[in-house]
Amino acid sequence: MTTSGPSWLPRFGWFLAVLGLVVFAWGLDRRQRLEARGDEVLRMLFVPSVEQGTLVERADELARFIRRDSGLILQTEVPTSYAAVIQALGSEQADVAWMPAFAYVIAHGRYGVQARLQVVRSAERDGIIVTRRGRGEPATLGELAGRVIAMPLSVKGELRAKLVAALDEQAPGWNEVEADSDKDAVRLLVERPFEIAAAASTHVFSGPYDLIGDGRKELEYDQIGTLERTRIIFQTAEPVQDLDTVYRGCVMTRTDSGIRRLRDLSGRSFAFADETSTSGHIFPRMLLDRNNVSLGRVYMAGGHPNVVQAVWDGKAMAGSTFYSPPGVKQREEKLYVGDARYIIMRRLATDEERQTFLETIRILALTDPIPNDLCAVRKGLPEAIWKRFVDSFQRYLQTPEGQDVFNDLLTAVGVTEIDDSVFDGFRSALEAAGIRAEGLMEAAEEKLEKKKSS
Repeated sequence: MTTSGPSWLPRFGWFLAVLGLVVFAWGLDRRQRLEARGDEVLRMLFVPSVEQGTLVERADELARFIRRDSGLILQTEVPTSYAAVIQALGSEQADVAWMPAFAYVIAHGRYGVQARLQVVRSAERDGIIVTRRGRGEPATLGELAGRVIAMPLSVKGELRAKLVAALDEQAPGWNEVEADSDKDAVRLLVERPFEIAAAASTHVFSGPYDLIGDGRKELEYDQIGTLERTRIIFQTAEPVQDLDTVYRGCVMTRTDSGIRRLRDLSGRSFAFADETSTSGHIFPRMLLDRNNVSLGRVYMAGGHPNVVQAVWDGKAMAGSTFYSPPGVKQREEKLYVGDARYIIMRRLATDEERQTFLETIRILALTDPIPNDLCAVRKGLPEAIWKRFVDSFQRYLQTPEGQDVFNDLLTAVGVTEIDDSVFDGFRSALEAAGIRAEGLMEAAEEKLEKKKSS
C-alpha cells in the first residue's frame, strides 16, 4: 500500500517558486529606481572564508553604517567560491571585493582588478627564557648571571627590550649568542649543554599538543622529547602587540591519530578547504610536496570551518586551514587561538568543552608566509566613489562596533593602503613552486558552471 503526501504540498511549492521570482524582480526594479534617481550603489563581495551566516549578518551592519555615513548604498553578497568573486569583478557585476592573495593575482592578471587595502591583524607575543631540566641547571634568571644565552633574531623590538631589561637586572654579565630562529635557539640549548645555559624565544598561545607557538614546540617536531628535556623559567609579564600583514596556512590532525610528523600523512585521508584557497590548499600542498608526502583520499571540504569539523569528526585524518597567532580579541573572548579552530570554538558553550577541543585538535606545521587578504576594486571604478567608501569605512573602523564587525568578517583589526607591487614576491613563490594559477582557476570555474546548471 502506498500513501501520498498532503495535497497542499505541490501548491505550496509553486507558491514558493512564484514568491522567489517576485522578490528577485522587486530587487531588480528597486536597483533600477535607485540608479534612475541618482543614488550611487556600490556592490561589495566577501569570499566564503568564515561561516556564511556570520559574513552576511556582519556585512549588513557595515552596509547600514556606510549608507548613514556617506549616502552610498552598499550591496553586500557572499558568493559560493573564489571563482564566482573573480568572475563578478571581471564582468562588472561587482565593484569591490575582499579576497585572498591568490584570487587577487588571478583577477588582476585577467581583468585588471586593482589592490587598494590590505588586512592588518594583531598578534600577542610574549618573550620566554628556556633552560634544560635537571639537577644543577638554571631555574631562575639570577642563575644565568655570566652565562651564555642563545638569542634568536625573531626576538626584536619591544619584546627584545623587555627580555634584555629583565636579564640585565637579574643576570648581570650574561652573554648573547645569535640564533637564526626560535627553534634554532632551543636547538643550541639542547645540543650544546656545556656552552649554552639558556635560550630565548617568542611565544604565542597555542593548543597544549600543537607543535607551534615557541621554539620548544617547534623543535619537538624534529626531536621528540624536547618538551620533556626543557622548561620555561621566565615569561614577560605583558604581551607585545604586533601588527602583521602576513599569515600562514597550517596542517592539523587529531591528537589521537598517531600522526606526529607530516610524513606520517602518506596514504592518509586529507581535507583541503577549497581548490583556490591559498592557506587552505595551495601553500599546504606546497608544504606537503616539499616533505614528499603522498596523500591518500583527498577532498575539498568547502571552507575552513568544514576542514576543522571533518578532522574533529574523524572524516579526514588531517586537513589544512588558515593560521594566525591569537590577538587581543581572542584573549578577551577566552578563545585564545587565531586559526580556524577559533570558528568552531565560538560555538562551544563552556570553557571545559573548548579545552577538550584544543586537546583533541593539534597543529603539526605551518606553511610559508602568505600576504594577508586584501580589498580590490574592479577596473574602471570611479575614484570618487571609492574615496567616499574608503573614508566612510575608515571612520567605521574607529568605532567599537566597527572593530567588532571587522574582526568577525576578516579576523582583523585594521587595514593599510597598498598597490599591486606588494604581491610580486607572492607571484614569484607560486612560480618557483610550479603553481599555475590559471589552471586552478579554470578547474574552479568548471565546477562553478556545473553547479549553476544543476
